[in-house]
Amino acid sequence: MRNLRQTLHFLTPSFSLQRPAASHLRHFLTTHQPSPPPPQSGHEHLPSPLPSCPSPPPTPRTKSRPTTPPTAMATGGRRSPEPAAQPPSIPTKPTSYYMRELPENIVKYDSSEGKALFKAALNEGGMEAFFPLSQQFLTQNEPAFCGLGTLCMILNAFKIDPASTWRKPWRWFTQEMLDCCRPLEYVKQNGITLAEFTCLAKCNGLEATTRYANLTSFEEFEQAVKDCTHSVDQVMAVSYSRASLGQTGSGHFSPAGGYTSLNGGMVLILDVARFKYPSYWVPIRALYEALLPPDNTSGQPRGYCILRRPPAETPNPALLTLNATTPVWPALYEPLANVATTAASYDSLISSLSAILSSPTGLPIVTSRYESVPLSNLAVTLPHSPSFDASAGVETHSAYRRGVARLKRYFAENSRLYQQLNTDDLWKTEITVFVLALLSSRDIKERMSTKVKEEVEEKLTEELADDTIRSEVIAVRRQLEGLTDCSQTQGTCSKPAGTCCGRNCR
Repeated sequence: MRNLRQTLHFLTPSFSLQRPAASHLRHFLTTHQPSPPPPQSGHEHLPSPLPSCPSPPPTPRTKSRPTTPPTAMATGGRRSPEPAAQPPSIPTKPTSYYMRELPENIVKYDSSEGKALFKAALNEGGMEAFFPLSQQFLTQNEPAFCGLGTLCMILNAFKIDPASTWRKPWRWFTQEMLDCCRPLEYVKQNGITLAEFTCLAKCNGLEATTRYANLTSFEEFEQAVKDCTHSVDQVMAVSYSRASLGQTGSGHFSPAGGYTSLNGGMVLILDVARFKYPSYWVPIRALYEALLPPDNTSGQPRGYCILRRPPAETPNPALLTLNATTPVWPALYEPLANVATTAASYDSLISSLSAILSSPTGLPIVTSRYESVPLSNLAVTLPHSPSFDASAGVETHSAYRRGVARLKRYFAENSRLYQQLNTDDLWKTEITVFVLALLSSRDIKERMSTKVKEEVEEKLTEELADDTIRSEVIAVRRQLEGLTDCSQTQGTCSKPAGTCCGRNCR
């Protein structure tokens, strides 16, 4: 069986896309080019440039003597002054834009009518979600970051601890931290799908319930909007087609901030592309219809995601993170899932997992939450976000290594699983955390026989007795389950017979 970490080693680089240089973009906007391909999920594209107009040909010079016009003869040969020749009008080609006008059927948030709708929604109790969201309202950092901007806003509104330092000593979510499902360079170009949005939400500690428009009636959507806007405990993020609302662009994410029953039902959209459109009120029927056009990337309908803070307290900041994204996860996960399906006992399950994971080379499946560079360059070691304080690099790396050393000592003294795993000692601590997260994940448990599942539950109770170990395992398990759910929803990962998979998943 192909080694799991070698698979990650060879697959990961192929999904790192480079953002075009700004000079290339300027060249494109100032020269005549064919129409660009249809935009992918979450793009906020500039309109196609106007075609260049050719310059008029120069007037040919002649050597013949000009004839004196009649007017000149009547005035003794003196020519009347003629108006100066005007150059032909050439259409200008805008290379930048400042916002857009909203369509007529959409009400500006700050207009007189918008204020009246706000007041009505407030009196009806439909503005409960607005207040926590408005405290964290932000603008997406990239034209295709609407999904990341929406989720970042909601995570901070729910006061979820990111377990990563923003700027020393503060922990705070930024959009660049949300890379556990897709590499950021890919998202800059393509945005994210609704399934990937759900994956990111789960990876970062939220409960997420996703509904696709083709499997949801208007009445269900209307009730969900009312439930979310009348509560501070849940928020709705909508994935919709801008074109369906008469706006420019294609797919977009934004949170729903309020609802009023006036005018047949109006929803307040807190648009995170604030450079393009302000916040606005949209008829709820029109918003529902904007969920129906398929996403250009996934081919699936759009929809909405209801996000909630988990009932249990978020675990303490974790040291480790899952080193995988949606493109590579199915190939990594399937061999492990198949072992869980066929294992006859706990010991045989661990033996098979150990055989897959054991290798002296390749990338570890679980790594530091911080990106590493060669030790000679530790001064520039940074966490995921480029906005982090670079001066904290060496200190952060040292703290990480001390933390992993404590985990290793605990496992060596207390973990039977650690002793059973026949893997490279260099990454044995990280692999132990990964296996514990795998065994405690929802999908893997569903695949086990009743006998094996009972044995696993008993062993997990022993292995997760320590709070620090449990915190690390929960953090990695959240990411693992998010990636698995996303892969299953998009039809790239298998499920046991008789269970829902693919486009029919709710």
